[in-house]
Amino acid sequence: MKLILKRKRFLIIFLSVLAPGFVASNSFAQGAGRRQVSEGNKYYTEGKFDEANNKYRDAEVSNPESPIVHFNIGDALYKKRKYEDALQAYQKALQKSDEVQLQAQSYYNMGNTLFRLNKWPESILAYQQALKLNPNDRDAKYNLEYVRAKIKENAQKQPQDQSRESAGQQQSNSDQQNQQDQRQDQQQNQPDQPQQDEKQQERQQQTGQQKKDKEQLSKEDAARLLEALKNQEKEAQKQRQMKAQGRVRVDKDW
Repeated sequence: MKLILKRKRFLIIFLSVLAPGFVASNSFAQGAGRRQVSEGNKYYTEGKFDEANNKYRDAEVSNPESPIVHFNIGDALYKKRKYEDALQAYQKALQKSDEVQLQAQSYYNMGNTLFRLNKWPESILAYQQALKLNPNDRDAKYNLEYVRAKIKENAQKQPQDQSRESAGQQQSNSDQQNQQDQRQDQQQNQPDQPQQDEKQQERQQQTGQQKKDKEQLSKEDAARLLEALKNQEKEAQKQRQMKAQGRVRVDKDW
């Protein structure tokens, strides 16, 4: 089944399209942030979601308690695929609104956002809340059934994946066992080869040790020779000094 998540349009600034009770009870109708939201809606319809979000943020500064502003911020963020931030914006719209229409739309869009976040059980709860407030919402009904079907499909698919994984693991273990058996058979068919290898390895180790010993002896011999030469030089210097001190000056007898 192809995913067709239907989504409510953002709340437009033209409040005449909303219920009269909503217009009367909302301070947004008095004009705070009205211009910024109108400009943001224009950008939104043009697909310029960064610019739209910036205008909605400006409106938030002018009217931070307006649920319409937060709802529209959520829509812009949703289009930018910033689903976590969009979810928070819808939650603020829900908290700040006491109008059933806006609450239902907020729950609906929260359901879509939670679905995008792969939080499917939470998405179902959001759609259910939207339907409690607006039982005639066909889009919410459709999305609710779709998410339920996806959860059921995944639940049925999981055991099949586990079964295939288990079968693959068993086949891998069987292949490894066959390879091990083949190696053991080869070793049994050639009983003398390991002994020959061990003897050859032993000879190589002995040869290497002898070479190492020779290298060490050569270094030790060189050190001893150098030390002997130094001692000989010292002794020669000593002898020369003693001879020089033992000489007697002879004055000519005129």
